[in-house]
Amino acid sequence: MKFNNFETITFPQAPEIVYVLGIEFKGEFAPFYVGQTSRNVGRFGDYVSAKFSASTDFKVGEAVKYFKKRGCSVKIKFKKSDRKEKEEKNLLIALRKDTTLLNDLRGYNYKTANENEERQKIHQFVDEFLKRILKR
Repeated sequence: MKFNNFETITFPQAPEIVYVLGIEFKGEFAPFYVGQTSRNVGRFGDYVSAKFSASTDFKVGEAVKYFKKRGCSVKIKFKKSDRKEKEEKNLLIALRKDTTLLNDLRGYNYKTANENEERQKIHQFVDEFLKRILKR
């Protein structure tokens, strides 16, 4: 059997990773979110589910969906890290010098927040991010 229509990833070796989500634009990687986890690529499934009851999962998952709706190719860069929290912090400091990140969009209390209002805030972040990218 041929698996021509399948994509391939290498099975992860270590659970501890630091990662950056971004879009490809004019052959460059434009980061919009930084994270770290002890669940390796399993963490990305939370973003696919994008449950409103988990603020970060919803923010990132909804942003990815909206970037894709706007025609962007969303990519994930990740690496094994023995000091994932420190590396995440350093990445955030470095990237914030040049861009605004989704990390900076405030979370919410899912019991009192309005899902459509939160979705609009995320869409506004994406629209503004894309405007800044286009000015480069």
